[in-house]
Amino acid sequence: MTTDFDQMVLQQLPGAVVVCNRRGSVVHWSPGAEQVFGYTADEASGRSLYELVGMPGQDWNTFLQTLERSGGAWDYEILRRRKNGSPVFVDVSSKTVYDAAGRNEFVMFAKKDITRLKAMRDAKQVEARFRDVLESTPDAIIIANSTGLIVLANSQAERLFGYPSGELRGQPIEVLLPERYRGSHVGHRSSYFTQPRTRTMGAGLELYGVRKDLLEFPVEISLSPINTEEGAMVMSAIRDISDRRKAEQKFRGLLESAPDAIVIVNSSGEIVLVNSQAENLFGYHRRDLLGKRIEVLIPQRFAHGHPDLRSGFFHSPRPRSMGAGLELYGLRADGTEFPVEISLSPLETEGETLVSSAIRDISERKRIEATLHEQREQLQRASQAKDRFLANMSHELRTPLNAILGFAQLLDNDALPVSPEQRKEFMGYIQKAGTHLLELINEILDLSKIESGAVTLSMEPVGLDELLTESSIMMEPQASKRGIRMIFPTQTGLHVQADRTRLKQVVLNLLSNAIKYNRDMGVVVVDCASIDGARVRISVQDTGQGLRSEQVEALFQPFNRLGQENSGQEGTGIGLVVTKRLVELMNGQIKVSSSPGTGSVFFIELAQTDAPQAAKAVIKAFAAPPVPVQASEDGTLPMLVYVEDNPANLRLVEEALRFRPDVRLLTAVNGLRGLELIRTSMPSVILLDMNLPDISGMDIQRRLRNDPATAGTPVIAISANAMQNDIDAALDAGIFRYITKPIELSALNDALDEALALVRTRSA
Repeated sequence: MTTDFDQMVLQQLPGAVVVCNRRGSVVHWSPGAEQVFGYTADEASGRSLYELVGMPGQDWNTFLQTLERSGGAWDYEILRRRKNGSPVFVDVSSKTVYDAAGRNEFVMFAKKDITRLKAMRDAKQVEARFRDVLESTPDAIIIANSTGLIVLANSQAERLFGYPSGELRGQPIEVLLPERYRGSHVGHRSSYFTQPRTRTMGAGLELYGVRKDLLEFPVEISLSPINTEEGAMVMSAIRDISDRRKAEQKFRGLLESAPDAIVIVNSSGEIVLVNSQAENLFGYHRRDLLGKRIEVLIPQRFAHGHPDLRSGFFHSPRPRSMGAGLELYGLRADGTEFPVEISLSPLETEGETLVSSAIRDISERKRIEATLHEQREQLQRASQAKDRFLANMSHELRTPLNAILGFAQLLDNDALPVSPEQRKEFMGYIQKAGTHLLELINEILDLSKIESGAVTLSMEPVGLDELLTESSIMMEPQASKRGIRMIFPTQTGLHVQADRTRLKQVVLNLLSNAIKYNRDMGVVVVDCASIDGARVRISVQDTGQGLRSEQVEALFQPFNRLGQENSGQEGTGIGLVVTKRLVELMNGQIKVSSSPGTGSVFFIELAQTDAPQAAKAVIKAFAAPPVPVQASEDGTLPMLVYVEDNPANLRLVEEALRFRPDVRLLTAVNGLRGLELIRTSMPSVILLDMNLPDISGMDIQRRLRNDPATAGTPVIAISANAMQNDIDAALDAGIFRYITKPIELSALNDALDEALALVRTRSA
């Protein structure tokens, strides 16, 4: 028996053997390549090599140019990426294979994993350069190379993590992390090398290290990039903050529950604890304040005398207001000053006395005082109106916040025996309150944008039939819960000049109110009518309790729910205010007619307009009879499947193909559903969007070509990717025709005719 040594070498060689075509797509992937990079041959075949293993900034065309300058053969070392995202350092020998005409046909690679060897080289170089300096620092220092392997750990780091001298060298940095963080950390450290900069790692996060004996402890870490002859590395300074964390936990609950900003300092004036209100008030991150002198929060003109005042308080500590009768100011991180009110309280702890400062921003109070002093009578009414708005908003915000914070405290209190059923119930309350709070915030933001003129409208002809159908579908579940029947007009053909998104928001709000404040088993009637051919009136009528005349007058006031606060129906009292503003921005009007006991009718009037020209263009483009196509032997017409997630594009093609009686159309709104539909219906032609939410059009094309049942089906790509390289890549992958968006209907028609002609030829 003859031994095929060439094949044996390819299959048994421990390193990776990879062959790519001139476009950089993989055509051969050895078992050794799977061991080095983690991809199987099936996963790698046909895909771009640089898409599989390339790092940011690495480019196939640049590589080809370098290879050609090297005479078609090039040996080098380079950083690549495994399937799991971790970097791998490889020694590469590459060679160009030319065809008979002397053109580049293939490129062959032999790749060897030298990650561990690289770490040892890096360790030797770094050891000589940095060891003496790093041994003199008080913090634990770890230096890792670009593959994530440790090349140097100072003695402080070895003691902190409990390792003998030299044992950490060459190990992945993840050995110092708890098991639950190791998987995600690989991606984090890989991304750091794409944009290396000095920074605190995991700001605002709870970070932990793990010793060799598996004992975890909280840490604070800072990262600094280092450029060496062996390449980029990162130095981590690691500090055990167990003692600080214990102190923080002791006061955290008290601090965070306080409504004011709280800053706690020691006798040296160093900040040891702050709450989130203090972070927000002064504009600092917590990490930037801890350990700093309290004077960083005081304007410079006062800061020089403050240490003496501070020392005097520690000499005789007692609760008191600071600077009574004086003008006190705080200093934000951005350099702005603001007036404050401060109270001081001594805190006795183990071994020392601390001082807690409760700080309140009184800028608003000062502003109001100054304004009232200048124009007391004129601004009094405006101030009262604003106070009412703020009070109502505060009430509306605090109501759901009270539920969230209250039940969260119950869940967080280990001393309370909370059963699983209660826990589930409490979480439900929190979720419900959070949803209501989000709705309130969104509506406040909407109102704020409208009042400030920040809302931009896209005025266009809007078809009411389609908009009302969509609204009916969205509101049907809410109506069904209470047995409310909704009646919508039949096809009206009416169009109005409006912003489609905002008009839909208006209609949904009116429908939601009509359902919410209706009686059980009631009716909601929607109607549309043209007024003198110039305006369209849209009305929403309910069979609820109706409104009194004084209630109608107060209907469009913010946070005024007209006595419905205790009705059991959730609401914000802002929706109708936003609705009125939006209708007016669209040059329309909103009116209401109501009678107690019979219900209410809300009217909106908008300018009437003709149908958009795009719809007329579809009719015109497909008015000509299509090329006749014979039905199949069983008498059925050719089947098309269109996979598209954009509703507007889907609707356009559906309407266009209505004018082709020679085909039938099925549609799917995502890639996986499209593949399922294709395999069950076996269409004659496939229309395929290349940018789908779940899988790409190229992935679908690959799967279709690998399935003998669909390998020969013509696929027409419809995509917004109009770059020539995207088009060439699709055609190289076997796409029959490529049509760019916006869709040119004549081009779509021609492509369909050609595809159907090909299908007839194959069937003959």
